[in-house]
Amino acid sequence: MERKTNWLAIAAAVVVSMIIGFLWYGLLFQNQWMAGNGFTMEGEKMFKDGVEIPMSSTPMIFNTIAMVVYALIMNWLLGRIGANTWMDGAKFGGAIGLLMAVGVYIGNVFAQNPMSLTMVDGSYSLVLFTLIGAILGGWQKK
Repeated sequence: MERKTNWLAIAAAVVVSMIIGFLWYGLLFQNQWMAGNGFTMEGEKMFKDGVEIPMSSTPMIFNTIAMVVYALIMNWLLGRIGANTWMDGAKFGGAIGLLMAVGVYIGNVFAQNPMSLTMVDGSYSLVLFTLIGAILGGWQKK
């Protein structure tokens, strides 16, 4: 039986994803993330390694599109494995998030980025995909 797409659940997963991103990179771990990437702020201006970076909404637009794609793919995958509870979705999403965190770790090892950056970005992936999975796993269209 084909899994019906619950567009309200997709939208909720995207909104929650955006909120988690704002909390993670804005409130909770902004300083660690900025330091790990070589960013500094002076007033309203952002600098990377001393060079001013123009502010743009483009990254946020691409991030929002990515969150929609993540939610749609996760919904499809959950349907393929028959995950129909929030716990099944959270477990599967956690596995995907862990896989993503390993990728972040490997990329940062090659780039010789600080472990603090790996912890911020890797734990974000784990939390993000666990929550997306839980929302989509538990909020099925009947």
